[in-house]
Amino acid sequence: MGQDTEQEEPLQFVKSVFKVLYSPMKAFEEIGKKPSVKGPILILLITLPLFVSIQYSSTSKFFLETTIPENDLWTEEPHNSHSFLWSSGDEILFDNTDYISGNYSVSISAFNSSQIWMYLTEIGSINCSEGEHSRLSLAIKISNEEELTTAALQLFSGNNDPNGFELDILPLIGTVANTWVNITVDLANDNWTKTTATSSWTDITGIGFQLTRLGLGNFTVKVDGLFFGKFVSSASSYGVDLQLLSVVRSSINFLLEWLILSGVVLLLLRSFSKWTGSFKDLFYYIGHVYSASIVYLSAIALTSFFLPPLYIPANITFQQYVNIYQASWGAPISYLTLLYYGWATILCAVSLKKLVEMSWSKAILVGFGAFVMGVLFSSFLLSVFF
Repeated sequence: MGQDTEQEEPLQFVKSVFKVLYSPMKAFEEIGKKPSVKGPILILLITLPLFVSIQYSSTSKFFLETTIPENDLWTEEPHNSHSFLWSSGDEILFDNTDYISGNYSVSISAFNSSQIWMYLTEIGSINCSEGEHSRLSLAIKISNEEELTTAALQLFSGNNDPNGFELDILPLIGTVANTWVNITVDLANDNWTKTTATSSWTDITGIGFQLTRLGLGNFTVKVDGLFFGKFVSSASSYGVDLQLLSVVRSSINFLLEWLILSGVVLLLLRSFSKWTGSFKDLFYYIGHVYSASIVYLSAIALTSFFLPPLYIPANITFQQYVNIYQASWGAPISYLTLLYYGWATILCAVSLKKLVEMSWSKAILVGFGAFVMGVLFSSFLLSVFF
């Protein structure tokens, strides 16, 4: 008979974990008779692989833009170690008072002229074919933009300076003078005019700007934030070490939430009820609330599989990143998270109702406060120490 009891015990705690999901009143009544740590530990062991799968699924759909060069190098004041070269028919200055990236912008001023040209060479050979660094981003600021008649962006190929490919960017610049305009163009497509038969997107060696205005006059062109971009899946950097770190972090987060939730519930029970049980039994008992996280993480994993990929450009603000995220991933993930918090709060209230005599309104209020505090405090501690 004793052997039968021992054989049934493992199966019983497994049943209790899942019974919380569909019959919480009966489940917590049974768990309260003999609280065991096995249930919460089983929940942790189930949720860990779910968390890892979510991490991998999301990172495989997050594409971060890598740039050539790094750190806005081409529009910073050059030093002896820099090999690139700006050239122009007019004086070139590095302006440290008017820029949007780094500490300088490149400034060219023409006087009593109808044309400005500026070339950037000695940048090495860059592969701009499809799937490689096939985006070009820059910020440009022009005085008297309303007087521009042509604005050509040139990419040099091989030894054909200043020939290769050309694109009309006048429509992108606009007509507002003395205002920084951010421009990003895709490369290796039919929008570009090939200026020599031997030009190749796999061998881009320079960048040029040709601008003309109506009649003779003075005007200035400034360029900043100039780089070639390539989107790379963040999963490529999600190695075994980061997976292990994710497992450790999620385990600590689970244990912290569980510990803080139990501590807050104990404090509230001691303050507003006559419950005199031990913290250990309460700790084991309240941990079964996290059964809801099994369904929650499973839903997140399934949802992330169907969500579209996210492309995160370089040099964007945090708010711009949030806008990109909210446009596709934010809403479904937020809805699922709110549902989970609501469900977990209800389970916490049910567990308290079964543990002590209190009204449903008080149980829900205590459960909500305890669960939210557990989430907030554990997140704070993780952000401080990890």
